[in-house]
Amino acid sequence: MQEKTGGCVCKNVTYSVTGEFTGVVSCHCKSCQRFHGNYNPMIVADKEQATLRGNISWYTSSDIAERGFCGTCGSALFKRQTTGPKLLISVGSLDDTAGLRNIKNVFVEKEETYYTMPEGGKD
Repeated sequence: MQEKTGGCVCKNVTYSVTGEFTGVVSCHCKSCQRFHGNYNPMIVADKEQATLRGNISWYTSSDIAERGFCGTCGSALFKRQTTGPKLLISVGSLDDTAGLRNIKNVFVEKEETYYTMPEGGKD
């Protein structure tokens, strides 16, 4: 079992999460592009294994998910299922990304022309 920690730019939001982080899932949907300014590489965790601290604001982004960001600096950090057990954490907010590799790309039909698709499986 691994522990990952991270937070926002201003450090008003911090988190720790434990789990088996086998890789990064990169989402290319338009919602991720708008929220993050590009595609969004994320690790997947169980909500119950995460401790979130600080000034987190949540935005309902769809019927099944909401996005979490720092209410102070605006850093985009999380996406979580509203009825399911999963929490997705933006890789850029992690303190240490050692050992993580892109393993999957989702919503690839929404890929923009200004970047190159990261390696990893396509869904």
